[in-house]
Amino acid sequence: MKRFNYILFGILGLVLSAVSCNGPETENPVLQKPTKFVLNNPVFQKQYIDLLNTLTVNLTCSQPDYGFAAAASYYVQVSLQSEFTDFIELEEAYSSCDMDVNALEIAQAICKLRGVTSEDDYTDEPARDVYFRLRAQILDYEETSIESNVVCLEKVKGFFALELPGYIYLVGAPEGWSGPTEGNKDHYAAWRLYESSEAIGSNIYSGVFDIPAGQFMFRFYTALTGWDNDSYGIQVDDNPVDIELDADGVYTGSIVKGKGSYNVPDFAGGSVKITVNMNTMTVKFEVGGVDVSNKKFIYLVGAPEGWVGPSEDNASHYEDWKLYDMADDGNYTGTFDIPEGKFQFRFYKALTGWDADSFGSQADDAAVEIAFTDGIYEGAAMDGKGSWQDPTWAGGKVEITVNINDGTVLFEQK
Repeated sequence: MKRFNYILFGILGLVLSAVSCNGPETENPVLQKPTKFVLNNPVFQKQYIDLLNTLTVNLTCSQPDYGFAAAASYYVQVSLQSEFTDFIELEEAYSSCDMDVNALEIAQAICKLRGVTSEDDYTDEPARDVYFRLRAQILDYEETSIESNVVCLEKVKGFFALELPGYIYLVGAPEGWSGPTEGNKDHYAAWRLYESSEAIGSNIYSGVFDIPAGQFMFRFYTALTGWDNDSYGIQVDDNPVDIELDADGVYTGSIVKGKGSYNVPDFAGGSVKITVNMNTMTVKFEVGGVDVSNKKFIYLVGAPEGWVGPSEDNASHYEDWKLYDMADDGNYTGTFDIPEGKFQFRFYKALTGWDADSFGSQADDAAVEIAFTDGIYEGAAMDGKGSWQDPTWAGGKVEITVNINDGTVLFEQK
């Protein structure tokens, strides 16, 4: 068998296991490219498995023949075809040859392999053949990756298991005041505000709608249960309240459980981005806004927003401090009004606390002073907690572009 790499013993200690899945530790180990990796046929292979009422599905395997007792990671792959021409690798990595695989993840994989994207296009089906394969790998050494044989569980019953963005409905003059009932479900499909696909379960809903002149009057419904239930608006009473957009075409205000509609009597017509935050019970209307519900985003964290902790508990606070990757190319953009003396911030890729996912001016947690030239600053960025700071900032709007791939930032005064 071909031997292809000696592992430095300083690193080797991280990947050796005192006891292997199928044999003792090898003296003077040499890593060899594995050629044999067996996924065992489960004893329940022909039994009926209802994934909806099952927590886990047990799979076992032998360790690949790496030449020593290596601590490999095992990844489960699922397919609806024995040839595995189309498959999904589940996210969880297992460290043991005896794996209890999450039944929900299997059901989600089956839905995706069937092409299901929403509850509307899901159809129930009887128990079916589902094929499994394992992939083993040591740390990040791609040359150690090996796939096992394929086994079939012959009677697997799936269910609709996809976690999809939630939604609410806009009901009012723009859509014709159709009754918010199940009978009008198809009509209201075009009048949904969705959670971001990057923040499922956030209870923050948005959408962009074309509102004709003189028809800016509506409220929101969380379900199509009729006029009197699940309605949210500007007040409890069933009467519209006139509101005004500011000079930038923006309105922010509160929302309550009730039937009072928001009304802009002199609205000239056009597209409006609407955001409803059911955590803070607020709404925001932005004339000419763009749809970002399916766009990835990062967060601006720093003096402009108050150095609030970047944690999931503060997700609602950071809703107004997102930069979006509009072109899906790693460039995140946003425009922010930064007060005088408040130009100090860095970025976070996720709300996981102060010490993780930070992207800044340098690795160390210290500010780097910058200066604008003709209203523009360009510079490097990296994983780290260094912030950018302009001590001479007099206040105003700045358009920010962060290129995660190239490690650069661009700040432009507006």
